[in-house]
Amino acid sequence: MKILYYFIAILLFFNAVCYSLKDGEIKLHLIPHSHCDSGWTSTMNEYYMSQVKSIISSMVQALNIESNPPRKFVWSEIGFLEQWWDDMPIEIKNDFTKHVKNDRIEFVNGGWVMNDEACASLESVIRHLSNGHKFIREKFGKQPESGWQIDPFGHSSLTPTLQAQFGYKHIVLNRIHYELKKKFRDEKNLQFKWRGSPDGVGPKSDILAHVFDDFYTSPPHMSFDGYNFLAYGLPRLTNELIELARNRSIFYKSPHVLIPMGGDFAYRNAYKSFEQMDQLVASINGQHENGQSNVVCQYSTLADFFSDTIEWHNQNKVAFNYYDGDFFPYADDFNTYWTGYYTSRPLLKGYERHVSSKLRSAEILSALQSDEQHYPDQLLNASKQVSILQHHDAISGTSKKHVVQDYLVRLQKADVLVSEESEKLFASALSEHSPTKLDIVDIGGSLNFPTNNDAISFSLFNQLSWMKEELITIKVQSDDTSISTGNGCPYVLAQDDFLNEIEIDCSPRSDFKNDQSDDHKEFIQIDFPAKLKPFSSKLYYLKRKSNPSKSNWVVPTTNHLNSIENNLYVANLDENYLIKSLQSKAHDHQVTEINQQLLTYQDVGGAYIFRTNKQVYQPPRQVYSTFSYLGKFYQEAQSVLQDTHQVSNRYGYGYYYGGNNQQDQTYSTFNYNSIKMINTGNEMIDKKINFNFHIKGINGTTTINRFTTDIDNNRELYSDNGLEMMHRKSITSQPTEIGRETQSYYPTINSVYIESHSSGKRLVCNNDRSRGVSSQGQGCLEMALHRSLTYEDGKGLEIPAIDESSINARFECYLDVVQPNGDDIRKQSINYQHKFQIYQGQDSAYMSSKSYMLKPLPEFIHILSMERSGPRSIKLRIHNIENNGQAPITFDLNGLFSFIKSIKSIKEYNLSLINRFVDNNIDDIFTSHRSIVGKNLFPIKDTPIRFNPINTKQTKITLHPSEIKAIEISYH
Repeated sequence: MKILYYFIAILLFFNAVCYSLKDGEIKLHLIPHSHCDSGWTSTMNEYYMSQVKSIISSMVQALNIESNPPRKFVWSEIGFLEQWWDDMPIEIKNDFTKHVKNDRIEFVNGGWVMNDEACASLESVIRHLSNGHKFIREKFGKQPESGWQIDPFGHSSLTPTLQAQFGYKHIVLNRIHYELKKKFRDEKNLQFKWRGSPDGVGPKSDILAHVFDDFYTSPPHMSFDGYNFLAYGLPRLTNELIELARNRSIFYKSPHVLIPMGGDFAYRNAYKSFEQMDQLVASINGQHENGQSNVVCQYSTLADFFSDTIEWHNQNKVAFNYYDGDFFPYADDFNTYWTGYYTSRPLLKGYERHVSSKLRSAEILSALQSDEQHYPDQLLNASKQVSILQHHDAISGTSKKHVVQDYLVRLQKADVLVSEESEKLFASALSEHSPTKLDIVDIGGSLNFPTNNDAISFSLFNQLSWMKEELITIKVQSDDTSISTGNGCPYVLAQDDFLNEIEIDCSPRSDFKNDQSDDHKEFIQIDFPAKLKPFSSKLYYLKRKSNPSKSNWVVPTTNHLNSIENNLYVANLDENYLIKSLQSKAHDHQVTEINQQLLTYQDVGGAYIFRTNKQVYQPPRQVYSTFSYLGKFYQEAQSVLQDTHQVSNRYGYGYYYGGNNQQDQTYSTFNYNSIKMINTGNEMIDKKINFNFHIKGINGTTTINRFTTDIDNNRELYSDNGLEMMHRKSITSQPTEIGRETQSYYPTINSVYIESHSSGKRLVCNNDRSRGVSSQGQGCLEMALHRSLTYEDGKGLEIPAIDESSINARFECYLDVVQPNGDDIRKQSINYQHKFQIYQGQDSAYMSSKSYMLKPLPEFIHILSMERSGPRSIKLRIHNIENNGQAPITFDLNGLFSFIKSIKSIKEYNLSLINRFVDNNIDDIFTSHRSIVGKNLFPIKDTPIRFNPINTKQTKITLHPSEIKAIEISYH
C-alpha cells in the first residue's frame, strides 16, 4: 500500500511540475520570498531578533512538510542567514541544507545584503557579493544564478555588468520610472536582454532581466501571515488570482507569469502561510483540471520560472528585445523623483568610502607577507561590517537616526579592526622580525612628536599598482606648545636616512570648528611632494631643529587676494574666496570661466525624495574671515563664510499634508572653504584644484556647489557608475521650472564631468564620496554636498531625516580636453580614492623603504584587489581601466612580485574569487537587437566573448578595456 501511495505522489508531482502548457493556457509561478532589510526603521540586529530568526526557522519548518506541488522559497540576504546559521542546532541546519540540495530553497542575489545601486562603489559591491558567495559555497556547495534586486531605488548598468561576471544569467528588477514601466507593460517588454557595458565588455555584461509589472509584494488579500483567508473566502481568492494571472499575462509574450508571494519580513508564520497557499494552489489547479480555467499554478524558484520562460521563447521563436542603459532617476509619479538619497547622510557615505579604502590596503598588505602568514580573521570580520553598509537603506542614507548610528558604529568597529591589522601587517612587511609598534595616521590625524624626542620616523605606503606622486600633507602634534607660535619651521624632513634632507613647506595651523568656539587644536602642517613605486613604502625622518627656519615658514596672511596660482594656472577669486575663472599660463593665456557658488535649495522632500519649492538661492552671506598660505609647493585660499538661514521647524509629512503648526527660525552657520593649488612640477598633479568645504546640514535645505562655466555642454554631463562614465541628459525645460530641478539629478560614485560639444574642453571633478550631480543650465555642473530634511516624504521612515552633522566635503577638479586616443579619467579617479597611507614608527631601526613589485604593469592595468589565500598563494582581481574602444593589453605575471620566485599554477575564478570561471553562456536565449526604448536596432559588440578563459598553462594575460579577471596564483 505504501508503494502505491508513493507512486501516486510521484505522479501528482510530475503532473504539477512537468505539465506541458496547451495553447491559451497560463502557468502561474508563485515565488515565495521574504524581503528582509539589513536595517531600516530598526537596526539589523533588532530585525534579526524580532523577525528574521523566526522567519527562516518557520520557513524551514514549512518546507519540511511534503506537498503537491512541492513548497519552495527564495532567499537573498546572506548576512542574516549567517547569523541564523550560527544560532541553530545541527538538526535544523541539516533540514535547511537538504532543501537547498533538493532545489526547494534557492539563493537569489546571494550577497551579504541587497545592495543599493546608486551609492555603492565597484569595490564594495564586489566585496559584499563575494562574502555572500563564500558562505553559500562553503556551507552548501552552490552558487547563485539569478539576481534579485527588487527594492533598490533605480537600477545601475553596473549591476548586469558585475552580476553576469559573477555567474548570473538572469535578474529580477522592480523600481524603474513609472512611465517606463507603463511603456514596457503596454509593449510587452518587461523582459529583455540587458547589456550593462555595450561599449566595454559587451557580451560579458549580458543578463536576462525581468521587471515586476506591479511590485514585489503579494497580491491583495494574499499575505497570509496571521491572516485566515476563510474570512475572505477561498473561492473568491481563487477567482481573483486566476483573474490576476490573466490580466498580468497580457504584459508578457510568454504564458508564464511570475507572482511574488511575500513582502517585507513576510513568513513569520510560514507554516500557516503555506498551509493556506496550498489550498489556494490546489483550488486553482482543481478548476483547471475540471476545465473551468486556463490557469495552472505551482510554487517556483527563479530557476524554474526562467527555465520555462526561456524554453517557451526559444520554441516559439519569440525574441526578447534589448536594452543597454540604466534606470536613473527613478520616479513613482510626476513629482516624486528619488534623487535625494544620492546625497543623504553624507557623513555615513564618506566614512564608508574611507574604511573601504583602508580595508583594501590591509588586504593587499596581507598578500605581501611571508609564506606563513594568512588572511587575518579580523579583516574578514571588518569586510562583513563594510558589506552590511552596502544595503539599499544603509549607504543610501535612508534609515532612521538610531539605525544610521548603528551603521556608523559598525564602520567604527571595522575601522579599528583594519587599523590594528594594518599596523601589524605593515610592520611585518617591513621586517618579519620587527618588534616595532606602528600607528596608522588617518586623514585629519596627526604625527605625535614627544617633547623628549629629537626625531620621529614615519613611512608612506602606496597601495596602487602603478607609480604615483602626491603632495603629502601631515599634521605634527607636539607637547611643546611654543612650537606652533614660533617664528620659523621647527622641523627638517629627511628621506631614507638622516642626511638626505628634502624640501618642505611648514605652516602654523589650527583646526576649524563649525561653532566658532575657542576650542582649537594648534599644530604644525608639513607639505612635501612624494613619489612612490607601485606597492611600495618609503621611510622618512622628521627632526627637530635647534634654529627654526624662516625660508620655508609659510605664515598665513589676512590680506585679501584676488588670485592664487601655480606653474600652470592663475585662479581668479571672488570676495568669498571662491573661484571665478582659470587663466592658463601657456602661450595662449586662455581664460575659462568657472564661477563657483555655494548655493541652497529649499528642500521639502525627505530621505529618498529631492523636492524643491523655490529657486535655488544664496543665503544672506558675510565673509567672516579670509586667510591664505603661499608656499613653494602650494597656494591655498581659505575663507569662513557666515550664512543666515530662515528655515521651517515644521516636522511632519511634508508635501501632501497640510498643517498650521509651522514655525520659522533664523540662525547663522559658519562654513569653512579651502581652495588649494599644487605646485610640484608634475602636470598631472598640478592641474588639479583641491576643494574642501567644512559644512553642516541646514534643516529644510540641500546645499550644493555649482560651477557655471563657458563650456557649451548643452546641459549634458557624464557621471560614473563605479566602472564606466554614463552620458546624462537634462530632461527638464530651460529655464528649469521650480520643482522640476530634481528630475535631472543623477548619481555619481567617483567622477563627473561636463564637455564642450565644439572644442572638446572638459571640467572634470573627482569626489570623496557618492553624491547627486546635475547640469541645470548651459555650462553648469553642480554637486549636492549635504541635506537635512524637516519633511517626511511618505516612503516609510515616518519621521524627517534631520541631519545636522558637520562634514568635510572634498573634491578635486581640473580642466582637460578630449583626447583622440582616450583619456585617463578612471586612473585619476582611482588615485583620488586611494591616497598614500601614513604609518608612524617608534623604532626606526626596523623601518626601511621597500618595494614589492619588481617591474611595472602596463599603464592602465589596475590591481583592483589582492589578498592572501594560503601559505603560498594569493588571489587577485586585475582590471583594465583603459578607455573603451582601445586595443586589449597583454602582460606577464612572471617576475612581477618580489616575494614570488616562480609561479607554480594559475586558477581562474569568476569575480567572486570563490567560484571557478565557467561558461554561463546565454547565447541560446532567443533575442533581438531591437531596443525597448526608441525601437532602434542596436549594433551589437561581440568582443570580448562572454567566456574567454585565460590559458592557465602560461603566465601571460590579455585584458580588454573595462575587463576584470579574477585569478589565484600559487607559487614557489
